[in-house]
Amino acid sequence: MLTGLPNRLLLADRLAQALVHARRTHEFVAVCFLDLDGFKQVNDRLGHAAGDLLLKEVAQRLVNVVRDSDTVARVGGDEFVLILGEMKSADDYSLFLDRTLVEIALPIALENTRVQVTASIGVTVYPLDDVDETTLVKHADAAMYQAKESGKSRYCLYQPAQTAL
Repeated sequence: MLTGLPNRLLLADRLAQALVHARRTHEFVAVCFLDLDGFKQVNDRLGHAAGDLLLKEVAQRLVNVVRDSDTVARVGGDEFVLILGEMKSADDYSLFLDRTLVEIALPIALENTRVQVTASIGVTVYPLDDVDETTLVKHADAAMYQAKESGKSRYCLYQPAQTAL
């Protein structure tokens, strides 16, 4: 509601549609799980109202970077999921995510101060990762944690070993 972005329910529907399209056209779909680095510090220092403004600005930046055919959803707190469809090759997502990292890291004016956050992004690519919609999001989430552990402000591609326990 805060950002005006799709929620988990609409995300699931859009992802299902993207996968049907990918199967039909033999294209790729990247599912990207994005978490903001430094959001908690901004929220703690400037308050929840400033945190809400920050989330709205990040949401708008994400919408501005994706194509009209892609989806940006907020799935909770400072977490977003991006669905990048109609990719001709399995690594088409990389240029997009490079731009996304730069865009998110630009300073934001809040409460008479400028703040800066970055993003850690996990990505998995269908049909290389040929699983159901829910599992694709879980795999992207696992890769996001790898991005955080690798130093933040980066993206990591899902590797099956990340969920093998």
